Amino acid sequence: MARLIAFLILVSLPLPALAGEPVGSRFGEGDGPSFADGVYRLLDQAGTPGQSNAIAEDRSSKGAFESLLFTGKLRVLEGGDGGAILFLSTAEYGVRGPAPFVANWTEPNLRKTFAVGIDVHNPPNREPFGPWGNYQGLPEREISLHWDGRELVKRVAPKEFRGDFAELEIKVDHAIGGAEVTVEIAGAKVYDRYFVAGMAPYEARLAFGAGTRADATTKFDVKDISLGHFTFSIRRRPPVHVEVFHHVMTDNKTTSYDAEVELPPADWAFDRVILTLDIHDGGKMWDEWDRNGRVAIVTESGEVLEIVPFITSYRTPCHWKVDVTHFRPLLAGKTTFRISAGTTFYKNRGYLMSVSLDFHHGRPELEPFAAVPLWHGIAKYRTADNHFKDFFVPKTVTIPAETKAARLFMTTTGHSQIGEFTPSKRTVVFAPVKGGPADAEQRFENVLWKADCYLNPNRPQYGTWKYSRAGWAPGDVVRPWWIDLTPHLVAGKEAELRYEPEPYDLSAYPQKP
Repeated sequence: MARLIAFLILVSLPLPALAGEPVGSRFGEGDGPSFADGVYRLLDQAGTPGQSNAIAEDRSSKGAFESLLFTGKLRVLEGGDGGAILFLSTAEYGVRGPAPFVANWTEPNLRKTFAVGIDVHNPPNREPFGPWGNYQGLPEREISLHWDGRELVKRVAPKEFRGDFAELEIKVDHAIGGAEVTVEIAGAKVYDRYFVAGMAPYEARLAFGAGTRADATTKFDVKDISLGHFTFSIRRRPPVHVEVFHHVMTDNKTTSYDAEVELPPADWAFDRVILTLDIHDGGKMWDEWDRNGRVAIVTESGEVLEIVPFITSYRTPCHWKVDVTHFRPLLAGKTTFRISAGTTFYKNRGYLMSVSLDFHHGRPELEPFAAVPLWHGIAKYRTADNHFKDFFVPKTVTIPAETKAARLFMTTTGHSQIGEFTPSKRTVVFAPVKGGPADAEQRFENVLWKADCYLNPNRPQYGTWKYSRAGWAPGDVVRPWWIDLTPHLVAGKEAELRYEPEPYDLSAYPQKP
């Protein structure tokens, strides 16, 4: 007997473009934007200082889509300030008409709207505590991603695009819990499937904005524009939301808080788990220094396992969304969390913080079933007992027979008079079979160094936030070193992991900027 299932599927095709020419807006000086011969000229030909202009198209397709692809050619010159490509939310800004006012087009932060900023003005500046961060004199060709009123990330484009028209491609692929964004300019990828947490499909229309400074001008022209939409969006179940900490304030007596919460059972299927961490304005009792912080899980045996280490800012509110899906084996049932930040000695000041979790429904292709702690704690360099050397003892890990994949997650933070401003080489050695042949061992090398602190979205700050550091930045969560061990696994055997940091070469690098 054959079982037959049949459905009649009704779909609507994307609507054609609404009638009407692109709408230009002038918010500052100059002649305003223009559109002629297929070219959007956001800034006037005279290079007038103090311009702020926009051009917005009408909605071209009705509805929200799982993917979109923008292609075009961009011409922007050296100078200042820059501009943005915006995918305006029609729910917030209408299906037609002018673009909304934006105070700074290199920071296009609009509600429920995704945008890409193009900034060509970040001049070299060595003032330690000033708002300008480019003390290293790095190229002024910065690309940023923005979602729902916040800048998420900013990077220097790997290839020069200032000058003549350069190819620009922006691709958005929605996924469980957010979207993956790829941006390519002048043939080089700036972002490759960068995950933007919380960005669900929405109906959008295209807009462009650009501005000049009082002390620097540029051009910002766009042509050969195409915006493609692919596959109507699917309805997703809302995530399971769990509040963990709500505006808890640390001080000299209380530098950490614990909270026991009930998380979804381990056998419930979730494709992604997102942790949201906020540092709020703490008012007069807000510690003005950058301190070590952590969001951790306290096990039944009392072991403290950090899952999101962070560094507090120099009195700048911070907001992060961190993918913690890999810790799902620890995030089930009754769970105790600990949040820590602050000191026991400084002016009785601390930090006002909140943490929540969102469990997004779905069945991942591979589900983590174990999170094995390796090295946890504080390793001190050049102490009397040289604990730094002794801390990283080899670790033996049994690889269960059912294992299909494995990744190593490592984060390093810390304040120290030795090493904070010093790059250091480090190596992880993976022996797939403990005691096996030496030629089977895999070596993974890395330099513990973060050179883009000056592009931190939580900027400017009041301290030395801009200076490069040993793997971390004030006002940022600590980004992990991920190592994929999957190609080298031997399931059902004992493996060995060794961490080999090289001694700091203090003669080669200054300890302080």
